[in-house]
Amino acid sequence: MSQIPPAAHSSKDATPAVAVAPFDVQFETFWVNNRRPIYGFLAAILLFIVGREGWQYFAAQRELGVQQAYAAALGNEAKLAAFASANTGHALSGAAFLTLADAKYLAADYAAATDLYAKAQSNLTNDALQGRAKLGAAMSKLAGGDRASGEVALKAISADIAQFKSVRAEATYHLAALAAEAGKTADVTKLTEEISKIDPSGVWAQRGLVLRATNGEKKPDAASPVSFTPGK
Repeated sequence: MSQIPPAAHSSKDATPAVAVAPFDVQFETFWVNNRRPIYGFLAAILLFIVGREGWQYFAAQRELGVQQAYAAALGNEAKLAAFASANTGHALSGAAFLTLADAKYLAADYAAATDLYAKAQSNLTNDALQGRAKLGAAMSKLAGGDRASGEVALKAISADIAQFKSVRAEATYHLAALAAEAGKTADVTKLTEEISKIDPSGVWAQRGLVLRATNGEKKPDAASPVSFTPGK
């Protein structure tokens, strides 16, 4: 039985071979067609890097200038006040306001101290210093004769678990001292026990025990402000 020979394919049906250009020719063509966008992209990256480095350098120089100005103002109340006002928003401005507030408190200018402690709070970023500024403001109100506002502020600090233990304990101690002045024995006991819960190994817990032991025997003069030492 004879076999049928396979049909011959015409040249029209054959898939033509695609000629692939060498890599260097492809690269050259790509470069010619896209070099301008590539140059633009590289220039943008370079400008970004230069701009970032320049900004970082400028920020570092400005920070150094602020630090030097702060150091130069220390010890001079007028210069420190000018520095604090000129650099509002900077942490060192808060430190300057805090120093000025302490000085006003020690000078018995409690109204000025209250205002300066408030300004210190709004500029400080350090939690410990901010807590001290809050405590200073509360004690300034108290020493200035605004007992109600002072007590409210102290109670807020005492109850604020976000505050440092030492700050909360001191605020609670001052509340206990106020209770002792008023002859409120039960409140003294309650508050001194609270100090021991807040910071059992701290100095204020020890002072609280002394206050509790002497409560009812010798009370501070109700006309004098509760003992407070700024900067401690």
